[in-house]
This record gives sequence, structure tokens and C-alpha cells, in this order.
Amino acid sequence: MGTVARQATWNTLLTTVGMGLGFVNMALLFPRLLSPDEFGLTRLMVSIAVVAAQIAHLGGENTVIRYFPYFRDKVNGHRGLFGVVLGVATLGGFLAMLVLGLFLDQFVRWFSDSSGLYQRFGLLVLPLVLAEVYLLVLRGFSRSVNRSIAPVFAREFLLRVLQTVLIAAYALWDMGFTIFLLLYVSTFVLTTAMLLFDLWRAGEFRLGLTNIRVGKRMRKSMVRYSLFTFASGIAGIAVGNIDQVMVGAMLHDGLSYVAFYAVAMFLASVITIPARALLQPTIPLLAEAWKKRDKAKIQTLYHRSASIQLVVSAFILLCLWTNADALFSFLKPDYAIGKPVMLILGITNVINLSTGLSAGIISTSRSYSVDAMTGAVYLVLNIALDYLFLLWWGMVGAAWSSFVAVVIIVGWRVIFLHFKFGLWPFDGTTLRALAVIAAVAGAFWFLPHYSSPIVDIGWRSLLLTAIYWSMVHLLGLAPELGAQVRKVLRGFAGALQRS
Repeated sequence: MGTVARQATWNTLLTTVGMGLGFVNMALLFPRLLSPDEFGLTRLMVSIAVVAAQIAHLGGENTVIRYFPYFRDKVNGHRGLFGVVLGVATLGGFLAMLVLGLFLDQFVRWFSDSSGLYQRFGLLVLPLVLAEVYLLVLRGFSRSVNRSIAPVFAREFLLRVLQTVLIAAYALWDMGFTIFLLLYVSTFVLTTAMLLFDLWRAGEFRLGLTNIRVGKRMRKSMVRYSLFTFASGIAGIAVGNIDQVMVGAMLHDGLSYVAFYAVAMFLASVITIPARALLQPTIPLLAEAWKKRDKAKIQTLYHRSASIQLVVSAFILLCLWTNADALFSFLKPDYAIGKPVMLILGITNVINLSTGLSAGIISTSRSYSVDAMTGAVYLVLNIALDYLFLLWWGMVGAAWSSFVAVVIIVGWRVIFLHFKFGLWPFDGTTLRALAVIAAVAGAFWFLPHYSSPIVDIGWRSLLLTAIYWSMVHLLGLAPELGAQVRKVLRGFAGALQRS
């Protein structure tokens, strides 16, 4: 766990700082300096690009991670694996751009509102799609060669810095919304290029196909795996992105509602920061463990990830829930309708994360086809429930759609892993953790609000931190997490002494 712990620590630090910048952008700057429909357009374009790129790269990211142990050979450019996957992804990316361009009129009809913004700027989604396609493939290769910090730096930190500078420039100079949007798209292109540069500098970027050595059996396995993980990959980005697309298409003045939903979803996504940091360096270890048939190591990773993610994600959800009124007071009053969306999506994220690496274990195993079928069901569920719930409950219905779909799918994954491989993520500490979470939530329900929003957030968060983590420590709910924190603190202390 040394490599995992080190990379997870750096990834957590980068994503935490990046999320802070993201909060400044998403909650303070973008909603104040852009109109709701302008801000909604930026989020809608990103959602369309993310969904299109996930389809276009045809499971290339997971394929690289799954099969890289069989191709690992730095001297010979890892036997051409990267060039093959990048070529396939490039073809898929250009096909996706072609479809989005040819059917622009249909998209304009779906997302038309009084502003007419999508009609004017809809084609800017095309370079976004290509940037996202290359990001997925490059991220997969970076993670495979144990450089998982670079993708996190590029997209969780650098992207937010560039966008903070951009929105500040937009406020200070009269650049116009057209110029702003062009530069906004460029921030995604630049961060993808940075990831490519990191691989080239490390000597890992090789496009040559002369060294490719893939047996007939391996080739069939890779193609089959790519097609199956194609479905599961789409499902992985369904929550949020498809919700925003459906909100923009189905609700009157949809771009404004996309902005309201995006802010609430962003706040709820804070819960996933530690999990994303842990996931990136861990998935290649799962692939290696399956290759060696080391089920004991897989069970250890499964249980540890579940216990840590439940405790940490629940704490962040409690922080969001107890400070919801103060957080939304920083936004324009119209954004307050997103508070129930934030709570529902926050609970959804905690449920998903509480099952640990269940999705990664299935996707890297020989039963990856099950994950693909599960992903396809998840996608259909999300779209169908979005349609029904948006008709019944408006914007909040999209959040309930994600909740129901996630509960069904993660429950199925846990059951499958238990009966197929004898793996189980929960034990007695899980029940104790749930009891602590419920007790703390009940106690903070009765806390009054004091003073300004900043002071209110400060004292409530400090009190919550002291009570929650004291109980976690006393009950031993996540001993591995405590050990890692102590190790990091000792490292910082040693660095200070040496300086």
C-alpha cells in the first residue's frame, strides 16, 4: 500500500486545493459574473462533451489499465499498446464530432430557450469532445505507468486555476462572452496537452506500432473487453452529466436550471474527492492482483476502501448538510432551489462510495462483462427515471433519479461479488459507523445558527469535526486511515526538521 498511499495523499491534496478553487469558480464567480443561462451553457457543453467522449473512446482507458501488465516493456514502447488505443480513440473522437456537427439543428431544438445561446455557440462542443477523448486515454496510460498524480494535477488543479484566471479576466476586462467561451474551451485543451507532455517527459509516450505483439487470443480478449467496458464506462459518467443534459432539454428555460443543478451537483461532488484520489492508484493494483489470482489482496483492498470511504464521505456529507443554508447564502437567491438536490446527490454519493472498489474489482476481473451489463442497465435506468421524475417533480426529480439508479446498481454489484468470488466489504465496524453518522446528524439537527455565514460555517464545522472524528477514533472505525494520517504527519515533521 506504500505506492497507493503516497499517490493517494498527493491526489487528495491536489483535488482538495482544486475543489477549493472550484468552489470559488462555481459558487462565487461564475454564478455572479455570468447570467444563469450563460453559466448553464458552459456546464451543458461540458456534460455533452463528457458523455460523447466516453462513447467515442470505446473503453480505451479501462482497456489500457486492464491489459497493461501483459504489455509492460518501457524499452520497446510497451509494445505499441498506447499507439493502438490512441488511434482507435482518435477515430471515435472524430466520428463523435461528425455526429454532433451534422445533428446540430436537432440539438438546438432540444436546448433552445429565450437566450438562443446554444444555437450561437453549440459547435464549440466539438473541440471539447476531442480534448475529453484524449484525456481519457492519456489518463489510463498515466495510471498504468504509476503516474496517477499527473491526471489529477491537470484536471483537478490546473484546470481550476486557468478557469479562475479566466473568469477574473472576464470581470476586469470587457472581453465579451464569445471570447470568454473560446478561452473557456481552450482551458480543457491545454490541460489535456499538459498530460501528454508529462508522459513524453517521462519517456512513456511512444506512438510507434512496429513493436506491437498481440496474439490472436489476446486480441480477441482486448476487443471484447473494450466493447463490454464501453457500456460500464458510459454508466460511470451518467450521474450528473446525463442529468444536466436531460434538465436542459426537458425544462422550460433549461439552461438556467442546468446552472442551478450544476452548482448543487458540484457541492455534492466534494464528497467524492478522497475516493477519486484513492481510486486512481488502486485500480492498476487490482488488475495486477487478478493476474496473479491474489484474492486475499483484493479482499483487503475491497474492505479497506469501503470502510475508509464510508467514514470520510459521510463526514463531508454532514459538513455540507449542516452548513447548507450558509453555503447557499453566498449565491444569488435563485440558486437556493438547489439545496434539496445537493442533499439527495450527497446521500447518493455516500451510498455509492460505501461499497468501496466494487466496480473496479468487477471491471478488472474475468467477469468484466457483468460490469458492462450492469452499466447498460444503469444507463437505461438513469435516462428513463430522469424522464419520468423530471415530468413529475421538476429539477429535483433528476436527483431522485440518480439516487434510485445508484441504489439498485451498487446493491447488485455487492451481491454479485459476494456470491461469485466470496468478497464482502462490510463488517461490524460498518454498523458502528452508520450509528455514529446517524447520531451526529441527529444532534446537529437541533443546533441553532449564529452570526454571519462565514462564522456560522466555521464554528459548526469545527464542532462537527471534533465530535465526529473523536468517535471514529475511539470506536476504531477506520484504523488504516488513522495510520496513514500519522504517517503523513511524521513525514511533514521530518521535512520541517531537515529544513
